Order: sequence, then C-alpha cells, then structure tokens
Amino acid sequence: MITLDKWHPLVEPKQGVITVAFEKAVEKVQEEYHYALEANKLERKTLDLEIELYNKRAHQNTIELESSYNYRRFQIFI
Repeated sequence: MITLDKWHPLVEPKQGVITVAFEKAVEKVQEEYHYALEANKLERKTLDLEIELYNKRAHQNTIELESSYNYRRFQIFI
C-alpha cells in the first residue's frame, strides 16, 4: 500500500541562525509596538482627564468671580 507520505512528502524548512534571529527580532518589534499602542491609549486618556479638570476649574473660577462681583455690587447699596 502506498501511503500519503510517499506522494506528498513533508519538507521541513531548515532553520538557520539568521532565520531564528530574524524571527526573534520580529517578535521583539511586535511586542514593542503593542506596548507603544497601550502607552498611546493611556496618554490620550490622561490628556482627556486633564482637559476635563481644566474645564471644571475654569468653570469654578468663573462662578467665584461672578459671586465676588455680585458681592461688590451689593456692598454699594449697603
């Protein structure tokens, strides 16, 4: 009986030192890219929170200025 291996033999690619080094370099670059994407997402979240905090502080300062202006205005009548 003729087996399937005789008709379609499996050819194992030779793994030389250059191939192994290239594969490790590719894995390292992919890992660094993954970490860079995560860092970019965190940076964007941080910037969004900083903008939100800035807007809230500006709103609070506006309210404080309005209240002090009204206080001065009413002081004239007293």
